[in-house]
Formats: sequence, C-alpha cells, structure tokens
Amino acid sequence: MKKITSLIDILSARAEKSPERVIYRFLEYKNGKWEMQNITMRSLYHKSLEIAYALRKKGLRPGDRAVIFSMQDYGTTYAILGCMMAGVTFTVIPPPLDEGKIARFISVLKSCQPKALISNYALEQESGVSLTGRLIREAFTSVIRLKRIYTDRLTPYKRKDVIVDATENRLVYLQYTSGSTSAPRGVRVTWKALMKNLEQCQACYDFNHGTLGTWVPFFHNLGLVVTICMPICTTDACAYFLSTMQFLENPKLWIKMLHDFNLTLTVGPGSAFDACTRIFTPEEAAKYPLTQVTHFMNGSEFISAKTVEKFSRMFRLSPNAMAPGYGLAENVCLATFASQDYRTLKLDYEAYQKNCAVLVTEEKEGEQVKEIVSVGAPVKDLNLVIANPKTKKPYPDLHIGEIFISGDSVANGYWGNLKENANFRVRLEGYDRNFYKTGDLGFLYEGHLYITGRIKEMLIINGHNIFPSDLQALIIQKVPALATTAFGFFSTNDGDKEHVIAVVESTPEEDFQKRVGQINAAVSERFGFSFYDIIFVPRSAIPRTDNGKLQMLKARDLYQQGKLQLLHSSHAYRTGSAETTIIDKSIDKADEILLQVKSVFEKVLNIEQYNLTDSFLELGGDSLMGFELVSKIEERFHVKLDLREVLLDSSVSGVANYVRRVLTGGKGTSKAVNLEQECHLDPTISPSGAYETAPQDCRNILLTGATGFLGAQLIRAILTQYPKEGLHLYCLVRADSEEAGLERLIKNMEHYECWKEEYRGFLHPVIGDLSTEKFGLSDEQWQELAQTIQVIYHNGALLNFIFPYEFLKETNVHGTVETLRLACAGQPKYYHYVSSYSVYDTPNNKGKRVYENDPLNTARGFSLAYSETKWVSEKLVGIAQKRGLHTVIYRPGDITGASNGIWEMDDMVSRMIVGTIQMQAIPRTSYCMHMTPVDFVADAICCISRKPEAMDQTFNLVNPAPVPVKKAVSYIRAHGYPVRYISFGAWKSKLKQATASENALTLLACLFESGTDANPGVLRHFIGKDTIYDCTKANVLLNQSGISCPPVDEKLFGAYLNYFKKNGWI
Repeated sequence: MKKITSLIDILSARAEKSPERVIYRFLEYKNGKWEMQNITMRSLYHKSLEIAYALRKKGLRPGDRAVIFSMQDYGTTYAILGCMMAGVTFTVIPPPLDEGKIARFISVLKSCQPKALISNYALEQESGVSLTGRLIREAFTSVIRLKRIYTDRLTPYKRKDVIVDATENRLVYLQYTSGSTSAPRGVRVTWKALMKNLEQCQACYDFNHGTLGTWVPFFHNLGLVVTICMPICTTDACAYFLSTMQFLENPKLWIKMLHDFNLTLTVGPGSAFDACTRIFTPEEAAKYPLTQVTHFMNGSEFISAKTVEKFSRMFRLSPNAMAPGYGLAENVCLATFASQDYRTLKLDYEAYQKNCAVLVTEEKEGEQVKEIVSVGAPVKDLNLVIANPKTKKPYPDLHIGEIFISGDSVANGYWGNLKENANFRVRLEGYDRNFYKTGDLGFLYEGHLYITGRIKEMLIINGHNIFPSDLQALIIQKVPALATTAFGFFSTNDGDKEHVIAVVESTPEEDFQKRVGQINAAVSERFGFSFYDIIFVPRSAIPRTDNGKLQMLKARDLYQQGKLQLLHSSHAYRTGSAETTIIDKSIDKADEILLQVKSVFEKVLNIEQYNLTDSFLELGGDSLMGFELVSKIEERFHVKLDLREVLLDSSVSGVANYVRRVLTGGKGTSKAVNLEQECHLDPTISPSGAYETAPQDCRNILLTGATGFLGAQLIRAILTQYPKEGLHLYCLVRADSEEAGLERLIKNMEHYECWKEEYRGFLHPVIGDLSTEKFGLSDEQWQELAQTIQVIYHNGALLNFIFPYEFLKETNVHGTVETLRLACAGQPKYYHYVSSYSVYDTPNNKGKRVYENDPLNTARGFSLAYSETKWVSEKLVGIAQKRGLHTVIYRPGDITGASNGIWEMDDMVSRMIVGTIQMQAIPRTSYCMHMTPVDFVADAICCISRKPEAMDQTFNLVNPAPVPVKKAVSYIRAHGYPVRYISFGAWKSKLKQATASENALTLLACLFESGTDANPGVLRHFIGKDTIYDCTKANVLLNQSGISCPPVDEKLFGAYLNYFKKNGWI
C-alpha cells in the first residue's frame, strides 16, 4: 500500500521544529475579560501520543473504531489526533444530551460498532452525559462493551512506537452526515482524501499567516477539517476557539473575539450573520469594526444577499470579505469557495421555476427577480459538473441540474454495504471516470457555482419545480409572525395525485384559521396553488438532526402513519373531521407599559396573537433573540435591566411588571430560598473511627481552592509552617492531567510572587472537580485519598456577587458536602472550613458585637447569595461536628492584597477602589472596609489549625483596624487621583451610564439598584462603624506566633494602587 505524508507526519515535524508555537487558544469570557488556555505544538503532540497509547493499552488495533464526544475542549483535539496516530478510525459526535442526540448516538453505535468511547471525564459529569436508560435498552451490547478513555485522565507517554504509518487508502475517520433528508450515514474519509482536501483549503486561503476565530462545533466537518486540522499544516497559523455554548448564550462574543484579537478569518452559517444584524444596534456595531477580517466563511445553509449587505455595512467591511462556500462530507469538507470574489446574480423568476437560469437584463419588479449568491469556484483539482440526474447528460452554464463531483478528495463511499454507495460510482456522458451524485441542485456561470436546493426536497406542482426555500422565504415575507417559527413542507401521494402539505410548529393559543388563510393567500398569489393540508404541531415536534435541520421526510412518514401530534389540521377542519378551538386574547389597552413591552416582543419574535403569560422561550425565543429583546426594551424605556430579573418571569406581563418596578425605583423580585431547609446533610456522612494522630503531627493534607488568590498563600503557609519531613500536600485542581495540574499550581503561585522551587517536591495535584460527586474521581482514587489524607483545608468556592443562590450552590454548598464526605470516609480527618465574615451580613447584627462562637440563627436579609452559601455551609459543617468530626471554621474579613501589593480585581473592595478612581467620585456614605490582607489570613489559618485547642471552634479573622471611607479617599488623593464626594443617588446614576470598560463596578451595578442615601443596599456589607467583629479567640491562639493582622495604612494602600496601575486598571 502506498505511503502518504499524513497530518501526523506534519504535526511531528512542527512539534520538533517549533515546540512552543501556540496553535490553539481556547477562550472563555468571564467577568468582563477573556481567559485563555494555550495549546502548544509540543503539548498537542505529546497529549495525542498519550491518547494513542491509551487506545493501544485498551486493546484497540489499527482499523478498530472509536467514538469521540465533541466536548469543544482541547481534549477533543488530542483524541482526534491520537486516533490518527494509532490508526483507529474515529467519529466525532455531540454528547447524547437530549432525545435527538441519543438517537444519533445509538444509530452510530449500531452502524460502526466502536470499541472505545473517548471524552473528558470532568466535562462529561458537568454536562450530565449518561450511558444508561434508553441507551442500555436500545443498544445494550454496543454500550456495555465500550472501553472508556478520558482525555483528562491520561498516562504520560512520549514514545513514537504507537504511531501507525499512513497509507493512501487507510481509513482515518467516519463523518456521519446530518441526515436532513435521510438517516445518518458514515462517510469513509481516507488519508488520501483528507490530505487532498487540506491542500485544496490551503489553495483557497493562505492559512500560513492567518488567525482563525471560530465557535463551530468539532463534530461538524468545518470544525474538524478547517479549525483543527488545517492550522497544523501551516507554519504560523493559530486558531481561537470560543465555546459553542458561550456563543449561543451571548452571540455578541463572536464579534468581540474577532475584534479584540484582530483575527482575519472566521466561519459561520448564514443564520449567525443574520442574528448579528438583529442583536447589534448600529451604535454597538460601530465599536467593533471588522476591517481586518479578510474572509467570513459562510456556508452550511441558505445565504441571503440582503443579510450579507446589511452585515457588511454594520461592521464596515467590503462585500468581498464575505466568502460563501459549498461543502459536503462526501468531499471531506470544502468543495467550492469564493475567496475575495463575492458575487450575486439576478435571475428571471419565471424561468427559474422551469429549471432555467435567465439573467435579468432590464429592471423588473422585485417579485419577478430572484437574487442568488455564488458559493464560489470548485476547489483545486475537483471536477464539478452540472448534469441531468436521470440521463446523466451534462448541462451548459445557466441550466439548473444536479451537482456531480469527482477527484482525489471525494470519499470512497459510506461505511457498510449501503445501497447509497452506488452514488459514488456514477458515470456521466462524455467522462471516463466515476462521479459522486450529490443530490444537490445548482448551476454554473463563469466558473462559479450557484446552489438552488436539493432534489429530494423539491416539490413539483402543476409542472413547475417549487423549491422549499422559496416557499419559506415567501411565507416569512407575507406572514411575519412565522419568521421565527419552524415550518417545512412535504408531499404525499394518495394513489390519484400528489398532495403538498405544510407543517408548522405552534402553540395551542394560535389562531389557526387566520394563519391558514394568510399562508394560502400568499402561496396562491405567487405560485397558483394552495396547500392540501396545513398542519400545526407543538414546538419541537418536527424531527430534527443533531445540528437542528428539519427532517421533512421523517415528518412525512409520521404524518402518514398518524403518529404526528396535531394541534390543528386545515384539511380535517374543512372536512369536519376534527374540532378546533380559536383563541382570541384580550389586552388591557390602558396599560401603556404593557403595550410597549408587547410591541417589542412582537417585533423581536414576529408574532401577533399569544398568551401574555407565556414565557419568551415558549413563544419561540432563543438566546440570540433574548439579547435583542433586552436591548430593545432598554432602548425603549431608557433603563438598564438586570437579566436575572428578566429571566425570573420572561412573559410580556412579567417583563412589563419588572420594567414598571425599575421605572418607579422599586426592587425586583427574586426567588426566595428557604436556607433552613438547605441545611440537610446525608446521614451516611459521619465518622466511624477514632482519630489516631494529633493535629500538629499530621503530614498528609488536602487543600481545595488551591489555584485561587487565598489558595496560593495557603500553600505557601502550609509548606512554611509544617515540618517538612514526610509532608505531602494534595491539591484539588481542575486540569487536563497531573502534569498540567502542577503547572497550574506553580503558575498561580508565581503570579502572586509566592512560589519557591523547593515547594515542588511536596505538591501532589488531585485532578477533580469540587462541584461533582466525589470530585469526579473513580472509586479507587476516592478510596486511596480517603485512606491517605489526615487533614482537609476546604477553601474552594465560587466567589460571585451576581449569581443567585441556586447557581452558586453547586460549587459552594455541594463542594462542602463532598469534602465532608471525604473527611468522614476511612480514617476521620481534621476538617478546616474557610467561611467568610459575611455570614454576619444580616440586619439583626448591625450595631452589635458579634462573637466567634455565636450561633447563626438568622438566615434572612443577606445582601448576597454568596453569603447565603457560606451560611448554609457552616450549618452543614456544624452537623458533621455534632456527629463526631473535628472541625474548625474561619471567617476572614474582606480579603485584600498581600503585603507586596498583589491583588486580583475579583472582589467587591478592589472593584470599589478602582471604580471610585475611574469615576473620580464616591458616595457620601459612612462605611468602613474591613480590609484583611490575604497573607495574614493564610498564615493565621495555618497557625491556628495545628493547635489541638482550636478543634471544634470558630475564629474571626477580621482586621481590627477597618479603613473608613474618608481615610481611603485621603490615600487615593495622596497618590494623585482626584476623588470627590457626591450623593449616593448621583453616584448610582453615573454608574448606570458607564460601560464595563469605563468602570470596574459596572458589572455589579444591579446590586446597587435598590440603594438610597440612607440605606445604600449592598454597601451595608461594608458598614462596620457600629458592628464589632470580636476576634478574641483567634488572637489568643496567635499570641506569640509573630502573626498579626497589619493595618492597611497609606503605605500598603499605596502598594495596592501601584499594582492596579501596573495592570492598567487605573
């Protein structure tokens, strides 16, 4: 068999020549800034080797199959390349998170009979992937024999003996088609076809010096070939990956990514470009000029010339920057591409219906003209022919026919002995080679391809070819209320004639007869026919592929079998064979706010009649339209809305009520959580043995939250204060491997300037996730940890001032439960819980002296959900203590920068200081900041924790010298920053007007909405003038230790300001 230079050969050479070159950057946008995980050529190569080794170790041989769950992480890239190295044929599919994807997974299992399943364990647990239930019932044998490989649990391996030589016809992977008109089929992609298509991609665009930004899923052939494989073939290219989920949650991040990182190439479907034209205002778009982007690859669905024009105008780019393409799995990926050559044609619509493309030579009415976008010229060495699908006779230019392709990049068939494989061996008149019959329709003109539809979807009515896309465009134009509704068409035969049926997803409140009349009037006027039946079904009732395309042939089968759930049938209504209900909703015309909100809903969703209590999502909204809704309401009422409040009740009535509260200065409602009911600890979490070692003699320690601000200092303190002999510090960390975990720990400490090389030998990363059961560890790993650990410092928590309790609970409360579970497993462990002085943040404590062992009896009135999670966690620790576990609780004040000035702007105090300087103003309110340096907190915790008398006690670690606002202002002014006092109302107004880039507090602005001069809302958290935090017990145990809390004086405050300035925050 002929050998070939493969992608793995190229990867190996690139890793050897440029090991530190960053090839992938995985992005996450958090707290107003980008976070980035860089993957170098060296790490990509080594991790891929580890996957190949894991496959061999599990018994897989070249030619065996493996399924890879597309987790949109760097582990997926390792899995893909590792399979290539091992010669294991892989297929990438989305995790089975819903019914559609479960069905997809089952069909793939039954089709290719894989031996292994590769995924990321931690991400799999987060996403809720389960291989039980329906999967076990329908594919028991296939599921039960799968050998699991996790990309975040790999054994280090660097030898090349796991790499299998590539030959031209060796199968690399199976690309399962989306199945929009058929069941999924696995396209056989060989090394010869893959390398040829990569060569073709490079010929279309110079990837060597480009920077690619994408959110396209890795299971899509564009994601696999263009975004993962193509950068490896280049010398300098880098791909930036925004997660698909983050894009769906906030599509504006796609544009922000392209702008912020100055990227030159991106990929997206037509709907994504259209969404951007709707969710960005012209003013917002003006902030993100994309003139540096040379290629917007636009494909996989209908391309609208109007959308291209509007998008190009909004983001200041030349129409030539739009690069439409035509791709299909049967040609690996790309088949045609318009590189810097954007074209459209205007055709005579009447001729177009008769399968002819006649150019319009004179001005005609808009409805007599069909404008169609070119998808470019065929890629290098690909033979593309338009021919008659029956006679196989090629057509000349401007004649619509079926698209046939031939070349080295064309796959050699589908997996298995499918009858469709005959489509790869079609002979055309005048050619002596095989062609693949695509099933797609189009025509050629001046070397460019123009797509018109698919053969199986085409409707033939009264001798005319009617394309579903044209029907859809017409109905959306004439019936705007259906613009965001899923609907499609199919034909049936009753033995006498063909009938055309329209199927529309709807709600029971729809005025069905009105809608039927609108649809049929539009269709009969343009096309001269009416639908035999227009059926309305519940939302999501039309079958879909994994990427959301409607499966109309499957819908037709369900319709004919009587298995499609109907809300209304126009045919049944006309013939009297069914009952229908027409619902007319009345609206209170006197409520102007309600009417204004209703008009925005109707504009965004393009709906007319609906229930005012239906949620935005129930009415057909999605994440793309959600941003449009909020921005338009803010624009209409000149207010800023808190998205948390909008989502609590996203119906017209609910949003109108929320807007009314905002306009009148009232506070929005939030879902109340009964914190007392949250204080339940599993009865099995109870120590069963006796303590064998005194606290000061313990040497095997587990620390959570080790990669955080306080975590870095706790590592330093533990490794400084504990005797070194026999000391082992295990740190729970989320990472790809133990090696990567250790790197995270070291880099974090280096960032805070507290790392010493001598610490390395004492650190042991434990790769896990605090929010998952048993940290996501295997039973064997859990038991080993339970038998080894003697002391637990539970410092891990998610610090966020915006998220509600239910969101924070997963990490902050559940993490406490799991660490208590570990503390009670095996030998009992000394348990140290890092809480917060914010557990006192309730109105009943104002003006009091609060003592360390005071019971926390009040759970009402907290300013922050974060404080609520700490309150509940302390209660759970108390329950474990009563069951016999030795516990200690620490309540630090507001943790601030270390004595070297290093601080992170993730907390309220730092944002208050930076925001004050940025605004040059501060509210005229009497409050103090309990600024407690982080290194003191870490030293104090470690010191106290090693004393036997500390067991079962609680300690306040709060700076005894709080900083009054006047003193803080004087420090700020002394360093040259002008700050003036203004009323709280004026300050709040200025904060509302600021953007995130203008003021660090903007992200937390919603927390101050309810404040007044007399009661500044969440700022009550800082009011310490009348509240005294007693630290007597802590001071007694720290006596003569040399550890004391330093006052935050002008010198230390100045160090903080210098650090803020160094980082460009002020």
